[in-house]
Amino acid sequence: MTSVSFFTPGYVPPTAFHFQVKFPNFPPLDSSFQEVSGLKVTLETERRPEGGDNIADHYLPKSTKYDNLVLKRCLMSGSELDAWCRRAIENFKFDPKDINLILLGSDLKPLAEWSIIRAYPISWELGSLSSTKNELAIETLTLKYRYFRKNM
Repeated sequence: MTSVSFFTPGYVPPTAFHFQVKFPNFPPLDSSFQEVSGLKVTLETERRPEGGDNIADHYLPKSTKYDNLVLKRCLMSGSELDAWCRRAIENFKFDPKDINLILLGSDLKPLAEWSIIRAYPISWELGSLSSTKNELAIETLTLKYRYFRKNM
């Protein structure tokens, strides 16, 4: 087995600022995000004490738990993504989507890709507004999803 280190000639570690989020059937403008977080899976375990031996416990795998996916971008009212969120949150009409998150290299070629399965909005938030700052209005969208898998 060969290990790769940061000192291997020709190896360039991936940066976290070249990425795409692709929603099916949404225009490319709805794929532009400033920040993505929450791609996390945790294996939950169940504690089982050892019978007759009070100093040892066993932890058995129980199930997997996925965090919420959080997407941040400049406020864009009137977009397909905005309408999808409003239908779910305001009208309780859900249409889960499979989303692709793609990490790109400096040459903008895909380095890694994850499929996020059956995502739907559970929260929308407008960042703080301040008359003393010259900043963009940022909306935060939180999605619940069934699971994700790494494609490459």
